Amino acid sequence: MALNKNTLQQNLIDNFTTIRDDTEGKFTQKDSADGLAQAIVNYAKDAEVQIPAPVSGFIITAGGAPDATVAGMKLKVSGVEIGKQALVSQIMASFKLMDPTMNLISLSIVTFAALMLNFSNTTKTVNAVGATIMAAPPIFLPSTKKGMDGGSIVDVCNEMAKVIDTSFKASIFTGAGTNATAVSLGPVIGTLV
Repeated sequence: MALNKNTLQQNLIDNFTTIRDDTEGKFTQKDSADGLAQAIVNYAKDAEVQIPAPVSGFIITAGGAPDATVAGMKLKVSGVEIGKQALVSQIMASFKLMDPTMNLISLSIVTFAALMLNFSNTTKTVNAVGATIMAAPPIFLPSTKKGMDGGSIVDVCNEMAKVIDTSFKASIFTGAGTNATAVSLGPVIGTLV
């Protein structure tokens, strides 16, 4: 898998449509914040980072030969759910402040991305631990403008999904990798896909 803007967009639409169509008043701002955070978590959990190829930089510890078996391998993120509550808190703060710029939400997404620390292959034999830096935080001005200009939920969510997707795909993971099978280690640096 990989980051999918369309999935994010649909989850955003579903969340905001559910809240808007709640004629019985059973959903709260907290439910909306939780739904927005869950849409971001569901999107981010498909993030991958690719080990460089054709030369990976991994070195087999016994003998010092390059480990070609990991070159080009994609590692998937794990443990992103840990950042959901931080997202919800900041989204709620943005809602309560009626922040038209959504800067608090943007900052919460940057913090959430920074918590993307662990990546591995499907068998968990090749792992990387490090930090994810969101180089270009999402700027929500296009989505708030779209909404203020009378755009539909679909229009607004499309703009939101674009900026979130762009920010995640400009994020850089840098960490230390290990290959338990070949007993090698090396750097893992790359943008999220």
